[in-house]
Amino acid sequence: MKKNVISGLLGALLSIGVFGLAYFFLDQSHIDKFLPRNKIEAIIYFPMLIIAPLSALTIHELGHLVTGLFLGQKLKLFVVAFFGLRDEDGKTKIFFNKNLSYFGGIAATAPKTEKDINPNTFSKILIAGPIFSFLYFIICLIVFFQFDSYFNSFFALSALTSFGLFLATTLPEKSGIMFTDRKRFQRLNTTGITQEAEIAMYELISKGIIDNSFKNIDIDKTSILEKDNDATIKFWAAYLRFMHYKENGLYEKESEALQQLLIFKSDFPKSIWKTLKIE
Repeated sequence: MKKNVISGLLGALLSIGVFGLAYFFLDQSHIDKFLPRNKIEAIIYFPMLIIAPLSALTIHELGHLVTGLFLGQKLKLFVVAFFGLRDEDGKTKIFFNKNLSYFGGIAATAPKTEKDINPNTFSKILIAGPIFSFLYFIICLIVFFQFDSYFNSFFALSALTSFGLFLATTLPEKSGIMFTDRKRFQRLNTTGITQEAEIAMYELISKGIIDNSFKNIDIDKTSILEKDNDATIKFWAAYLRFMHYKENGLYEKESEALQQLLIFKSDFPKSIWKTLKIE
């Protein structure tokens, strides 16, 4: 939990740092350009305080989504703020998001068949988010410096938010309990036990998503996850075992697995347990 707090503080410091650096390096003319200079710009300015960051979040998540779809995967979930898309019986449905834990953006694609389970594909999807954020930052920055319009505030805020997202998903190792995009990409591409654990977890979860069940996953692979020193990976090992035994009706083993899983209860947010529907 201490590491999670440190990760959160680091994210906050990065955000403050981005705005601080922007203020330090911009001259007065650029600051004046960012602030409203007439009534029309004032009307536009305040909505942009919400719209611009949301656009940056959307671009980041679209990076993951578009890359996944381009590489042959199928959409499972895409959410930014209240807007959501999800797969329901092979059809894409729009829904109104009420889950606050998804409010900051989430994109998930999945292999269509077991033949499509490819860790290299997954690593490309992971790194695409930060790449899209950085490219959007550059584009918005160029537009802000090269053009003068009523939407100066939109491009300035979008650039700052995108750069902040890029830093937040690349510099720290974790965001809360989850590895950042960069760290997950690194773990998948660095030879050793962490790579083996990441690949095993990806294969197990992908199999579960394809079958819409953990009944037929290779339970022996969970032992690979347990070799990893990270508590989050060990949590997933316990969860996958619990679900496998539960769906196969192995009640004694299910009970034992649940006890192992509950060891992690104080270390993970209630939202995780609620989402995973752990009793």
